Amino acid sequence: MTKPNIAFIGLGAMGMGMALHLLEDGFPVAGFDLNPKALETLKSKGGSAATSPRECVQDCEIVVGMVANAKQTEAAFFTESTGAVWGLTSNATIILCSTFPPEFPAQVQTLLRTQFDKPDVSVIDCPVSGGTVRAAQGALTILSSGAATALERANPVLRSMSQHLYEIPGGLGWASKVKLINQQLAGIHIAVAAEAMGFAVTLGLNTKAVYEGVVGSAANSWMFENRVPHMLADDWTPYSALDIFVKDMGIVTAEGHNHQFPLFLSSVVEQFYLLGARMGYGKEDDSGLVRVFCPNGSVSASSENENAVYIQAIHELLEIVHTFAAVEALALSQRIQLPLKELVSIISTAAGSSESFKRVAANMLDGDISTGAKIADSRAKLVRFSSIVYSYSDMDRTILYLWQRNSSIRFL
Repeated sequence: MTKPNIAFIGLGAMGMGMALHLLEDGFPVAGFDLNPKALETLKSKGGSAATSPRECVQDCEIVVGMVANAKQTEAAFFTESTGAVWGLTSNATIILCSTFPPEFPAQVQTLLRTQFDKPDVSVIDCPVSGGTVRAAQGALTILSSGAATALERANPVLRSMSQHLYEIPGGLGWASKVKLINQQLAGIHIAVAAEAMGFAVTLGLNTKAVYEGVVGSAANSWMFENRVPHMLADDWTPYSALDIFVKDMGIVTAEGHNHQFPLFLSSVVEQFYLLGARMGYGKEDDSGLVRVFCPNGSVSASSENENAVYIQAIHELLEIVHTFAAVEALALSQRIQLPLKELVSIISTAAGSSESFKRVAANMLDGDISTGAKIADSRAKLVRFSSIVYSYSDMDRTILYLWQRNSSIRFL
């Protein structure tokens, strides 16, 4: 069976891996990116390079968009004379793979139909997750939503790029809603991992031992296990740039505003990403957020100190923040009317997962909110943690400190 021609717009860290994997899988791929080196790389692997999005999409049944944000997507598709819209073939299917506000994919579809007279062109909402390595392996997690016929046409391409492919019912934007919840959790988990490891440095602990103790414990999260090795190696190579979470946490908090739904933890965490970007770390890996918490020191293991009390405090910090993150994210998911069972199934194997999320979600699915960690128990642990924090003058930027000052819940 002949494979469809693919136009791939956006050959960044993720997009390049996705495009090259499609080439390896036998799809003809034409690419466009503003970076000439990216186009040369694509050509060297057997793809073709275009000088504009308009040229890129000509004679292509499938168009994949993998640029940074909604603004760049609008520019790539709708810029006068050079935008993709001017070269789209009849009955083309556009696969939007970036993380957007949930309303954006439908806005693109409406523009195509009402302003550019393209009623035959379909848009599907397909945010991806998994990082650069999995992108190159064709092992991404892809969430998809849109018209059934468009999803069917795009299925061979989506299957090629993914290890896990989910179809989210509800139409355009519903896949982006699920991705929003995943990014909310993932963003919080990276931030608290950075805080925990920065705290470990401040306490003079063996940071490698701290990491090894958390992995496999109730304090673990997918992001802690994945990002802390970069922190331990002082490796800020942008496998996933910090600026991505500046954008994504902004999408999360904006969704809260749209629904008049307070997101205390997400709002605090968003400020840490903004601070990290302001400190010059935005183009580097998001694990570099740890430097907000230990700007004068390395996270690399250099101490033999394995103080059990301090290490237990770090475990409790991680577990409790993961728990409140799960509660906040699942509450938001209900506000935006996501099906709980399906959401939990997806998140539990995705980058937003944590041991605490699995526990909280299981209790919610069982209709049981009376078992598990009690608020009084969590408060006692946080009081112990705070007593350690306040003995160190340079720790006044912690998530818990800002919670204490800013949250109307006042559970501390």
